[in-house]
Formats: sequence, C-alpha cells, structure tokens
Amino acid sequence: MAERKFTGIRGTLESAELSADYETAAVFEKLRVGEKGVYFRDGLRTRYLPYDYIDRAFIRVQETRSRMCCGQANFNYYRIVFVHDGKEFADYLSEKEKETDDALAAIAAHGVPTGFVKEETAV
Repeated sequence: MAERKFTGIRGTLESAELSADYETAAVFEKLRVGEKGVYFRDGLRTRYLPYDYIDRAFIRVQETRSRMCCGQANFNYYRIVFVHDGKEFADYLSEKEKETDDALAAIAAHGVPTGFVKEETAV
C-alpha cells in the first residue's frame, strides 16, 4: 500500500502508520474516525487531526433560507467543529444530520469531550 500524504496541524505528514489507520477508519460520508485521529477532505488536501490536539468537538447547525420558484425553502448544514486552546481551528461540513451525529459519537468514544460549552463573560 502506498503512503498517503496528510496535512497535519504543523505541516505535511507521511507515514505508513497513518496510512493504515486511514484505511481502517470508520467512514461517515467524507469524514473518517480512526484510532489515531480524525481524517477528512479539505479542498484538495486530506486533513489529519490527532485526538490529543482536539480539546473539544461539537456540532453547529447552519440554517439557510432560500427563495425558489415555488416559494421558500430551508436547508440545514451540519458542521463538526474542532476546538483547541479555546479556539475553533477546523470544521467538517455535511448535509446529513445522522452522519454527523454518528461521527461525533465515534469521536467521543476516543476520549474527546463533545458538546457546546457557553463561556462565562466577565462583568
């Protein structure tokens, strides 16, 4: 098996160990959840996010209202947002709610805290 190139947090990575993990990872649309981290397509690159770098992950729902010839329609997009050091550093976009819910559950099974946390503001 040829080694794949991944775009990691600090540049390009290429190893047989990551390639094997990518191939055996659970697939949720274009997002893969492996034993070492999360993989997904970002443009022409394949991103790799190791679990020890992800502080938290959550789903953000984006609703888009559109006018069409027969009236109005609402479209929902679901983003899995990854947080490190209090900042959102990556996200994965999908149109399928069940796929994103299942992917987030698989990520949580690897010890990553999930869910949105409202930060307290100083008064």
